[in-house]
Amino acid sequence: MKDAHKTLGLWSIRRALTFAFTAAVVLLVAAWFLLSLLLGSPPHAEPKPLETKDLLELLKLVFALVAGVGALVALVTAYRRQRVDEAAGERAERVQAHVEYGQGVELLGHDKAAVRLGGLYSLERLAQDHPYYRQTVIDVVCSYLRMPFRATPAEHDDQSEQAEQFDDRTAQEPELQVRLTAQRLLKRHLTVTEPGNEPSTFWDGIDIDLTGAHLIHLDFTDCRPASATFTNAHFSGEAKFRGARFIGQVRFDGAQFGGDARFGEAQFGGSARFEGAQFRREARFAKAQFAGPAGFEGAQFGGDARFGEAQFGEYVGFEGAQFSGNASFSEAQFGVYAVFEGTQFGGEARFGKAHFRGSARFEGTRFSGDTRFEGAQFGEYAVFDGTQFGGHAVFNGVKFGGDARFGGAHFEHDPDFDGAMASYPIENHVWPSPWRAQRDTADGAQLTREN
Repeated sequence: MKDAHKTLGLWSIRRALTFAFTAAVVLLVAAWFLLSLLLGSPPHAEPKPLETKDLLELLKLVFALVAGVGALVALVTAYRRQRVDEAAGERAERVQAHVEYGQGVELLGHDKAAVRLGGLYSLERLAQDHPYYRQTVIDVVCSYLRMPFRATPAEHDDQSEQAEQFDDRTAQEPELQVRLTAQRLLKRHLTVTEPGNEPSTFWDGIDIDLTGAHLIHLDFTDCRPASATFTNAHFSGEAKFRGARFIGQVRFDGAQFGGDARFGEAQFGGSARFEGAQFRREARFAKAQFAGPAGFEGAQFGGDARFGEAQFGEYVGFEGAQFSGNASFSEAQFGVYAVFEGTQFGGEARFGKAHFRGSARFEGTRFSGDTRFEGAQFGEYAVFDGTQFGGHAVFNGVKFGGDARFGGAHFEHDPDFDGAMASYPIENHVWPSPWRAQRDTADGAQLTREN
């Protein structure tokens, strides 16, 4: 090919040889002058006729120069030949890899489950050997999992769905094995159990898109995807994300969790979206870390929800969320905005020793069971206007660092603010009867019960 050297990133042969010969001459002349300077050439030496031995030495020098140039030309030519051979080998390897990729994808479309399994393993081996195919292979695997799938009755979580009968149950079972294998493939190449010690099987910088996928007993424990999308995904059985680390954005909006959802100690580096997610059973987010904004607006928690010791970044929103079971936010850390407006707590709600560094908004929130804020700290605004407390409301030892407002709040039982402290001036607060603030220090007040 006329311009092949451009493809390989090389100079043309004429340009390379011209540069090499010129460089050799320049170096020879420079060496001659440097040698003359070091030996101190006489400035006014009389020219003498050359003797035979001098002519022979000069002839040897010329031959050596010619041989050096020839060797340089041979070296340049050999280097170019090697680079061409290497490029040809790389090209052949890429062509072979592309062929294997096409064959693997074709096998995934086969009507027999065993052949589809072979296609998965073939694609996995290809991506392990050729890193530039890893994201592409992951995309193919995710696309396969996004395809429509009906689990057998045994895989459903709802008792009414278990009673449903399918016409071809046995045909679903082999396909289930293929999908479970695909899920294990994702976990195998996204898992890091020891931070800083990544295994050779780990594929870095991988994006996951499982929008609308039906996932069975998904295990993403200790996985490290760059970003992940599970929008409208359906999780049958337990979903394990304990210790997972999401570097970028993660989306679970509209997702349905049929079994327990375990996100304990998970780390969310970017935004985490759970808007409209449905948790039929227990949802565990204990010690989870949210570096970016976290959205649980409209989420439904059918079982207990555990957010104890969770750490939230600048914003977390639970507007309109529904907690049917008990909800625990004990010792949780909240950032600038913690919004629970219109949230409904059906069971006990625990916020003991929680720390709200910024604004905490509970306007219109409904607590059907007991509500416990013992030892909690509010940094700025604590707004409970229009909140309904159906059970006992306990605020013992709470510290209100900013304005506290309970205007229009309704209590089925007398609230308890024993040992609670508030900022001064006290005129900025609105307390429920029969409690009021009495100045205790220069910048603080203590809540007391009026007789």
